[in-house]
Amino acid sequence: MTSQSSELALLVDLGSAWTKGTLIARVRGSWRIVAHHAQPRAWGDAELVHQLAAALRPSADPRLAHDLERLIAAAPRIECHTSARPARLAIAAVSREVSGASARRAAESAGWLIVEAATADDGRALTHRLEALQVAEVDAWLLAGGFDGAHSDQALEMTALVAAARGKRVEPVIWAGSSRLNDEVAGFFEPGAVAAVPNPRPGADREDPAPLRAYLEELLSRTVEPESARHLSPVSFRRALAQLSGETELRILGIDLGMQFATVVLADGQGAAESRVFAQGGLASAALTAPGGPSRVARGIPDAIDELTVADTLQNVAARPATLPQTEDDLAVLQAAARHQLVSVVADDLRADGIDLLVGAGRVIAAAPRPAMAAQMLIDGVRPVGVTALAIDSGALLGPLGSLDDNEIGEGMAALREDLLVPLGTAVICRGGRAGHVAMRVTLHRSGWPSIGPIEVRGGGLQVIPLGAGQFAELEIGLEEGASLGAPRRSRRAWAEVSGGSVGVILDARGIPATVPRRAEDRRAVLAGWRDAMLREPPQPAPRAR
Repeated sequence: MTSQSSELALLVDLGSAWTKGTLIARVRGSWRIVAHHAQPRAWGDAELVHQLAAALRPSADPRLAHDLERLIAAAPRIECHTSARPARLAIAAVSREVSGASARRAAESAGWLIVEAATADDGRALTHRLEALQVAEVDAWLLAGGFDGAHSDQALEMTALVAAARGKRVEPVIWAGSSRLNDEVAGFFEPGAVAAVPNPRPGADREDPAPLRAYLEELLSRTVEPESARHLSPVSFRRALAQLSGETELRILGIDLGMQFATVVLADGQGAAESRVFAQGGLASAALTAPGGPSRVARGIPDAIDELTVADTLQNVAARPATLPQTEDDLAVLQAAARHQLVSVVADDLRADGIDLLVGAGRVIAAAPRPAMAAQMLIDGVRPVGVTALAIDSGALLGPLGSLDDNEIGEGMAALREDLLVPLGTAVICRGGRAGHVAMRVTLHRSGWPSIGPIEVRGGGLQVIPLGAGQFAELEIGLEEGASLGAPRRSRRAWAEVSGGSVGVILDARGIPATVPRRAEDRRAVLAGWRDAMLREPPQPAPRAR
């Protein structure tokens, strides 16, 4: 595949736990993936090069067999990486359930790690709040409270508390409360220390976290990597999906589920994208091992794995995030945790309705042992209503390509178009309908082939129709009363062109969200049925019509 004048490039994604390296080369005039390797980040660059050379050697020009490591090490390198640590934030707010909750949601979705949160109603004595804030190691302070236009003595009390805890330290202070108090809050600190941003909770029944979130995202980039923010994985992943969305005019939802961070990107089909980065959204999140976490994960496992085993597996992942699952039970726990985290991070303002393409990235999803496992994690965790194509970034290409300069990113993605994403197929997910009753009747029409169907999909069930990668078909979808594909006008009949993949066409009438029985044995039986329906080898279609 290579020659004495080989053209090579190395794309590297340095995650918090794993390093993914992809070697590309010009093959018969086109750039293609020729080797890929993933390893724990601690193993270092030399081992990555060695493993890529070993993977390439059987298909490389024999004259280069002993020189591959030098060629790979010298190849142009395109790299993105997860920050060495999350930016740390302390929050002081008036109310835990109102201003404090709004501030926390904005900060966590911007990628900050909340190391301490003090509110006037948290039940602690003033001295205990002060002590907790004084020992917190933070990169910034966030103050919130008071509705716009109102004076709040409690907001000023919390401001005084932060001023006392901060002392002579120099971390920036963000005031996101009543605009009426801007000058009074600034007066507690040295000149220039306080940045006032719009109130995320301007009224009792109104929440607008977007301006605060945008400010915190910009501050995070300056805090963790001020000189090359585009090389940060969350930023580069967003830039790549924005480019892809602009080129294809598809509305794309992308989720990069790592061990430390989770990044959710919504691209609008016109080249623009917004993202949320969750510092505790990954699979090594403390939320999964906190009280109640293992129980919630265990509820999503179709096998009879006790809660203590689930907790032990999650603790092992948190302590050694680069550990591979060693048993089927370990794999089941990890994938159930992935589904749980996906549900947690797909925020209300990044709705999954009307998505044309859903892209999964990160080792647990993109390197799942079987494509159907990746597809099930995506549709169970995101539940995109309607007709949605599914794909995975199995080569970990989106992050590195998104780190290129603005005038190079399109060229880079176009060069690797054939290998950029691995198509899984298409999901057709309806909401509504009655359990056990027919929710939709689907017929698949493919030119030159006999039609398949109509297939009846009952509420609470799912089925898979085989349709290979590169194949297209037209679906005729008949919806029963109460079932909907999310369209503004409820039509009883719909047509959609769908593409195939390594899984096929998934017909899903389990509802939004998918409901399961309360009784443990019944719940596991239902979950096992869904799993088996996804993993079952589909029957081959009838012979081609002549």
